[in-house]
Amino acid sequence: MVKKILLLSANPTDTSKLRLDLEVREIQAGLERSKRRGEFEIISKWAVRADDLRRALLDHEPEIVHFSGHGDGSQGLVLENNSGQMQLVSAEALARLFKLFPKVECVVLNACYSEMQAEAIYQHINYVIGMNTAIGDNAAIKFAVGFYDALGAGRSIEDGFEFGCASLDLEKIPESSTPVLKSKNIKNKNVTFKESTGKRIFISYKRDVNPDEPVALQILQALSSQHQVFIDQNISVGTPWAEMIEAEIRQADFLIVLLSEHSVHSEMVETEIRMAQQFAQEQSGKPAILPVRLAYRQPFQYPLSAYLNRINWAYWNDEQDTADLIAQLKQAIYSNNLSLPRKNQVDLLTLDKSSDLPRPFPSAQPGALEIPEGTMKLKSAFYIERRADNIALSTIAQEGVTISIKGPRQVGKSSLLNRILKAARDNSKRVLFLDFQLLGKADLASDEIFLRRFCSWISEELDIEDRVDQYWRKKISHIQRCTRYISRYILKELNSPLVLAMDEVDKVFDTAFRNDFFGMLRNWHNSRAMSEIWNNLDFVLVTSTEPYQLIDDLNQSPFNVGQVIELEDFILEQVRELNQLHGSPFNSSAEVELMKLLNGHPYLVRKALYLVTSGQITTTELFKYANNTRGPFGDHLRRLVSLLHHRQELKQALLQVIQQNKCGDEYRFWQLRGSGLVRSDGQSVIPRCKLYANYLREHLRG
Repeated sequence: MVKKILLLSANPTDTSKLRLDLEVREIQAGLERSKRRGEFEIISKWAVRADDLRRALLDHEPEIVHFSGHGDGSQGLVLENNSGQMQLVSAEALARLFKLFPKVECVVLNACYSEMQAEAIYQHINYVIGMNTAIGDNAAIKFAVGFYDALGAGRSIEDGFEFGCASLDLEKIPESSTPVLKSKNIKNKNVTFKESTGKRIFISYKRDVNPDEPVALQILQALSSQHQVFIDQNISVGTPWAEMIEAEIRQADFLIVLLSEHSVHSEMVETEIRMAQQFAQEQSGKPAILPVRLAYRQPFQYPLSAYLNRINWAYWNDEQDTADLIAQLKQAIYSNNLSLPRKNQVDLLTLDKSSDLPRPFPSAQPGALEIPEGTMKLKSAFYIERRADNIALSTIAQEGVTISIKGPRQVGKSSLLNRILKAARDNSKRVLFLDFQLLGKADLASDEIFLRRFCSWISEELDIEDRVDQYWRKKISHIQRCTRYISRYILKELNSPLVLAMDEVDKVFDTAFRNDFFGMLRNWHNSRAMSEIWNNLDFVLVTSTEPYQLIDDLNQSPFNVGQVIELEDFILEQVRELNQLHGSPFNSSAEVELMKLLNGHPYLVRKALYLVTSGQITTTELFKYANNTRGPFGDHLRRLVSLLHHRQELKQALLQVIQQNKCGDEYRFWQLRGSGLVRSDGQSVIPRCKLYANYLREHLRG
């Protein structure tokens, strides 16, 4: 009897490019040269839409169905619509469809994050293979070839699965635990042949530095025998690493994060901690974060302090502590908590240890160098004042003011905000800082949940009794309840000027209640003319995304009243001023080259000057390796890709900007601009800087 294998492929135009043609060709070639080639008939369907899937099953009645393409986890399997763009098909819809085809013996979903769809289809089909995380192009092809080579040799589906996984091991592709076979014919129906016992653990660390990487590898070696441990050195070429990192953190039971004087300034380490914190809010506390200080005794700075200050941590001083550290981690994995007593932690933090980082050049004046790290210190000798500084500081000295600070990411908004709040305190105003980035999905689920949390948050930070329940009993709208809570309780209780600073308010733009919330703030602003109590409240809003594109009624927007401050990248004169403050490590021609590369990106300019001035890299090496993932800006560039990986619409819009200097979707343009990735140049839209264009052109395709 001839078995029909239906090969289905979909690679929509708004998804990353896959080598599906190579996968299908390799499967066909393998079966054609097999000893049982006459027992199989291959039918190939390309650019598959939902209707194509249904009709192909009806027309051909296959025994084996193989899908190659993209998966999006809980969102579904990615097929195409009539325009060639992505259309998600849910696990429930696929299960209902395959229930109608009992002749199908096996379904192979060779797509990232397809285990959920496999689990649903498995209820009606004897054998279903899916992927429990992201899988690279090369790994997907090798697994498929190994699987069908085995079938062509007369082996069973179970054996074919094992051969597919073995193919990855033989090629030293570290993804052999990604495929999952679900079978009604095996006692453990949800079997993963390569599944490890124990817990799933993710190690977050700063690559290519000591002691971070050696300690990470020792922890890996010690825990791998009992647990499934992920470390980014195991990612093979061609794997969508950004997707894999997010998936691994989401699935992890524990995130071990190594914190040294290097890694506390790593953007990728911060991103991984933030992901773990967000997933833990959504997934009943998993992954648990296990922080390890590597000879680092300084208090955590914001935002790490917000994530880590309430968590027990372990301490490692030198190689003699490694065995004890591993024992502590094993115990923590067993008990869900590191057990170093709080008193011992405080004692360790009181000791100061001089930095092992390279000493600055004697010419670097004034003062010692500063590691570029987000918000700059108030007394920083390297802060570049702009015209906006004087405007902001004179405004906050007045009574009852509204200030909006807008600008792309890492342009200096938080550093300016820090100086505004200092000026407010100098004018005897009480300051309250709320960072909306710390809000999770649950906090933003509805207007009631958010506004109650907002009021409780204000009470907690001001150390005032929380009376939210009392105010929420009134039969009025949530907006009215929140407004009364602030005016009739908080402001009256304080009886003194209060500055309410709200950073990363972009978080609210994606909610259904954004118009109501920002309309409420506009109402507070307008109420100052009629009620004296509102003159005791100043508020400062910090945003990256252009709010005018997201608030339906501009008359209800708080972003076009009061003092609006827009920050932009440095101009050449400001880059030269910062270079002089570092002791002029760049000559005049190198200054111009740096400007061409970074277009005055404040953070990256500071980083470049710091690396060269501290002797970690020469100017020649900086320009030569600028686009390298392991180069001077590698940590920053990898973070950009990780933030974009699951936003296909933004990736495609950004590729259009890089390739054509235009963006056809105005909304996507404002999102990309707010993310600090693009800028306007006359009538054109271009990448924010040449560095971004060069790196993202190559890495967005993965």
